[in-house]
Amino acid sequence: MTQPNIKSSREEPTWLPFAHVLIERLRLHHAGRGHLVSDAQSDNQEGDTDDALGEIFQRFNDGQPELEHPVGMPLAPVPARQVLTALRLAVAFGSEDALRAAQDARAVTILADFAIGDLELVTDVLKFCVPNAGWAVVAPPITEGAVSASQALRFAVLIEAAMDLYSSALILCPMGAPLPEHIRQAGLPLWRLPPVSREILMAQLRAGDLGVALTDEAAFRLALPDDARLAKLSTAHVCTALRGPTLPDVSARLAAMTLTDRKDVPRLEEMTGDSPALLTARRLVADLLLWKAGQVAWSELSRSILFYGPPGTGKTWLARAMSAGAGLACVTGSFAEWQAAGHLGDMLREMRKTFAEARSRAPCLLFIDEIDAVGSRASRDPHNSNYRTQVINAFLGEMNAIALHEGVIVVGACNFIDRIDPAVLRAGRFDLKIKVPLPDAAGLLALLRRHLRDEIADEDLTALARASVGCSPAEIDAAIRGARSDARHAGTGLSVAMLYAQLDIDMANDTPARIWRVAVHEAGHAIVGAALGLGRITSLKITPTGGEILRSPVRSESLLTDLEAEIAYSLAGRAAERLVLGSISAGAGGPATSDLAKATECALGIETVYGLGSEGPVWHDAPEALMLQNAHLRGRVRQRIERAEKRAGVILAQHRAMLEGLARALWQERSLNSDQIAAHLRDIREVTASAMAEGNRQDPEQADIMHSESR
Repeated sequence: MTQPNIKSSREEPTWLPFAHVLIERLRLHHAGRGHLVSDAQSDNQEGDTDDALGEIFQRFNDGQPELEHPVGMPLAPVPARQVLTALRLAVAFGSEDALRAAQDARAVTILADFAIGDLELVTDVLKFCVPNAGWAVVAPPITEGAVSASQALRFAVLIEAAMDLYSSALILCPMGAPLPEHIRQAGLPLWRLPPVSREILMAQLRAGDLGVALTDEAAFRLALPDDARLAKLSTAHVCTALRGPTLPDVSARLAAMTLTDRKDVPRLEEMTGDSPALLTARRLVADLLLWKAGQVAWSELSRSILFYGPPGTGKTWLARAMSAGAGLACVTGSFAEWQAAGHLGDMLREMRKTFAEARSRAPCLLFIDEIDAVGSRASRDPHNSNYRTQVINAFLGEMNAIALHEGVIVVGACNFIDRIDPAVLRAGRFDLKIKVPLPDAAGLLALLRRHLRDEIADEDLTALARASVGCSPAEIDAAIRGARSDARHAGTGLSVAMLYAQLDIDMANDTPARIWRVAVHEAGHAIVGAALGLGRITSLKITPTGGEILRSPVRSESLLTDLEAEIAYSLAGRAAERLVLGSISAGAGGPATSDLAKATECALGIETVYGLGSEGPVWHDAPEALMLQNAHLRGRVRQRIERAEKRAGVILAQHRAMLEGLARALWQERSLNSDQIAAHLRDIREVTASAMAEGNRQDPEQADIMHSESR
């Protein structure tokens, strides 16, 4: 960087004259004439400019294209990083008066919001530009680019020591360095070092060799990336771009550094459906836009959300879409990345760096993946319990600190929410917890259209979306990449058959009879669930491997009738097959998550765990083993299951037309959302608990059970 060369053809920012002063002080320092700055400060405490600098500053203010080189003073290039830092300091303080006020006796000033990597740079520029400040500069110790917990304590001790001094104090607080509570609450002057902007870049370009080439500043300004994108660049990024030999080179480098492939940026408006996760994401983005417009206070917003659900359901995609929709930078981190850094200290350092980056780039969205890896202090596994406790405590501390930082919204993602420490999940750390299920046909179609609308006919995409219900977005993405690879190696265009093959969907074997049975089965669950008031049915799906139903359960009193209703709901699919098709399949059985498994577990619990069966108020710690040994208990459980299936059959027979209508819609569409389901269930006749109890008393088999329980 050579001597400043500043010219402008437009109204300049108010901070620019002060920036001229700081840059010239840097030049004098590097020319070995730093004493001129010191002398000027010593002789002019009231703000009069020293004669040695007066002519120079006046030329800056007059916009003259070049500075006459002072006699006897060699040219002194100023490092670009220092010029950029001086410009940012000028924007932060605004004027010499503000900087002088920070030097008054007993004044305490905080300079914050700059990267930890810039701490030494900020310290040097302040020392060169304000050599006789007389203030005590307090900065945190830094090790390997982060402030450790012990160094944060040391920082607090240094600040407390500075409070004992009569002289002024300047506290340098980079992102990731926590301020003590008494400092945060004191209302001290706080100057935030701004990120790079177009105005700052233009000022730096004018101050260098390329300034003479700025013949059309307005056009070049428009060619630069916008402030939101420039703000994401580090000092090193900017100075690398500024080494371009020509202005077009500089502009091209900056554009490349900030380039975002819009095709790969997810957008909430392109996502269809009414899932709770999508609706919540849209609401949060709308609130963020209101906050950015100054219409809502930050304190009124939900500032954190945890998405949980099966792998590959688009939790990361949803977080990126929220970031894009709100126009926020996205900072990402994960427990896997942090743990890969090494031992406990390394892991915690990487965690703090991620949170510090989020604070430095505010307003932004901080996305943390694999949060279930944090573990729980309630775990019975003693292995690594001390490590787990320290990780959890450190994470809680970072979440508490980020909650106090305006402009950072935290989005977490995990597969197993039940593995997370309850303290992590409490409101204030994660205000909202939303399940992200597998997408329905409409959601899959939107995803397919996004990538393939120009290559595959829409009717083929619609059919593929229906056939692929049950696949995750990650599986769809992988199938598209695989199909493109098949097309390249075959030397042909991409075909829908390639996509079916990649998804392992054999339409020839996906018979209408199988699909119809699955549709009847799932519709049966929905009818009985609605009739028994067990909660709103939110989704029905036919997948390549079977069917799926989702509902929002209601809180019950856990009465015997409530548990029996759950058993009837579990067996309703089996009962529907028997009613409509005249036979039953093995679809209700299978793994421990199957309908029969759930019904058996509940019926066994009534007898052995809940104190509502023939054993009375007795609890058994191994009910499954007891059932294997006790034939009488097995009989009781079987009676309850058979009775519940019969009750489900009665309800379905009363609503047979509704059952077949809902099954037909599901057979055609492959997936139905809550509104579509509600339209079919609006005329349901609800069976109350009292009616169920009355039915039990009138049923001979149930009467035998009740008589046995009373003995």
